[in-house]
Amino acid sequence: MTTQDSLRLADVDPLVLTARARAGQLAGAVFIDLAAPLVAAIGGILALTTGAPGLGTALVVGAALLVVVTAGQFARTGRALGGLAVGLRTVKASTGAAAGRSFLPALLRGRLETFDLRRGRDPFAPALAPVTFPEAQAPAPRPRSGARGGVPLVRLDSGERLSLESALILGRTPIAPADAPAEAFQWPDLSRSLSKSHARLEWDGARLWVTDLGSTNGTFVRTAGTRHPLIAHQRTPLAIPAEIDLGDRSLSVTEAR
Repeated sequence: MTTQDSLRLADVDPLVLTARARAGQLAGAVFIDLAAPLVAAIGGILALTTGAPGLGTALVVGAALLVVVTAGQFARTGRALGGLAVGLRTVKASTGAAAGRSFLPALLRGRLETFDLRRGRDPFAPALAPVTFPEAQAPAPRPRSGARGGVPLVRLDSGERLSLESALILGRTPIAPADAPAEAFQWPDLSRSLSKSHARLEWDGARLWVTDLGSTNGTFVRTAGTRHPLIAHQRTPLAIPAEIDLGDRSLSVTEAR
């Protein structure tokens, strides 16, 4: 079962789960990119003023070529030597794509954003993937308190503890479809910020997978104090421990103890 075909391009946030670059990282990348052409240009000017026109001209031309190459790399890939060294990529804030020929106008108009590839998703990586569910199986046992054998533990803000021994759907009145078997946990929610079937959690033995089931108020992953929205119907892998918000409700997923 896949849901990719049912989504419109406008539904997809190209920058989901990315992390904006810090000021120090930006400064380091810019310094690396400008250092070589700047040194070459200064050397060329000094050579021209000290009676070595051939060397000076070559250095100045070399500096200009370095600037052109660096700008070209930014336009095509969103990163040059500095970005490679520091782990950054600069892309259009609206699309997550490289700026291309519009690099200079977009830069001057503040329409570019730089992202840290070591802390978040690379904007060039696919933001949307087909959702595939396991083959239909016999109904799994209801989730129990606690977890055994390395199965993660889900801790709800209302105090319940659930094991991810089987896939789990959370919501006000959740229902698991026949072709995507899961246990359904009815989570009381007086604020009604939860949808009837809000989100699906799965554990494959190595990774936690979370899928927002087209909820009204969204599903968010909290990392370093920032809430990252998940794309509806996209099966997203998360590292454990994980902090997740479903509407106004929150839960954590931790390793079994």
